Amino acid sequence: MLQRVRTWSYCSTADAANRRDLRVDLLRGFCIFAMVVDHFGGDSWLYAITGGNRFYVSAAEGFIFISGFVMGQAYRSKRDRSGLPAAMSEALRRARTLYMATVTLTLIFSILYLYTDIALWTGRDFGLGIDSLQEIAVASLTLHYTYHGTDILAMYTLLLLVAPLVLLMLSVGKWYWVLIPSWLLWLAYQVYPEEASIPWYIRHGENFPLAAWQVLFITGDVLGFHRQALTTWLHRFRRLRVVVVALGVAITLALVSLAWGAAKGSQFAFFDIDPNVLDESFFKVPLRPGRIVAFLSVAIVGYTTATYLWVPMRRVLGWLMLPLGQAALYSYIVHFFLLLLVFNFAPLLASLPWEPSEDVFTPVLQIAVVLLLWVLVRRRVLFGIIPN
Repeated sequence: MLQRVRTWSYCSTADAANRRDLRVDLLRGFCIFAMVVDHFGGDSWLYAITGGNRFYVSAAEGFIFISGFVMGQAYRSKRDRSGLPAAMSEALRRARTLYMATVTLTLIFSILYLYTDIALWTGRDFGLGIDSLQEIAVASLTLHYTYHGTDILAMYTLLLLVAPLVLLMLSVGKWYWVLIPSWLLWLAYQVYPEEASIPWYIRHGENFPLAAWQVLFITGDVLGFHRQALTTWLHRFRRLRVVVVALGVAITLALVSLAWGAAKGSQFAFFDIDPNVLDESFFKVPLRPGRIVAFLSVAIVGYTTATYLWVPMRRVLGWLMLPLGQAALYSYIVHFFLLLLVFNFAPLLASLPWEPSEDVFTPVLQIAVVLLLWVLVRRRVLFGIIPN
């Protein structure tokens, strides 16, 4: 059995010689899959796999961390091949692309909200907060306003704007010149959120405050930049112990999550914890410490599993997850339009004479959207227009 696991591992396959780390692509593809599924309403058995945005960690954390990690790797490689100025320029061009995508999506969905009656996947109850299209346009162009869902893209854009400075500091200095200020800013936001908020208030961007969520991106960036040195350093430790601890934390959190779902607001029978305190400790918006611990444990378990069970994972999931992960930005942008399509045509399907039950209808619809997204990625539909 041990010999079989060794032959299944990533390092023993030809994939390990690939310039891209396909394990990271597969995990990022799962994050895209989870985002698409979780953005549906209703109940679905798929939420047992994705967390349904109700667990103590979500796909958003993985998506942002991996984006930083991939960027650190890519621009380190670009710097080594073409020099630091070329790598910094490439980061700024990427920021420009993201900026255009953010503004365009924000304007499209705001116009649909103002001038149509079509169903929007976020609903219409929350409002825009701005009724003038001219004001919306100016606020979008200055990144003072986003539509729900484009807030992550706005944050990503701002992070890429400072990427050249981060790359410069990592190239001429030490990693702690970047990591210490990043974690101190995150800590300041935990205690003084109003005073630590940067760079400015973004309407509808409250769910992903930059001061808190930048810590995942920046940490991923630093780890990706020092990938080879980090790998060498980790070989000195007993990784099995780390994985066992991470697995224990992840399983414990899963059990607590199930108990909280069953408790329905009451205290847990097996230990005296106020559910309100528990929720605050894992609160997603400010990225509380408990949520970072949850993400770290799940990330370690996920990456280790992808390393040692790579061959069976690629055979079963690679056809779907790898294309989505390698075109993550494209997938994230396009899935908004697919959800728009679903939310306007799903009521027609639900009104058919055979009256499908929600337990069947919702997961089937979710799987159909994921497969449609996969087809668009494989066919490279509009790749020249939509950022990839």
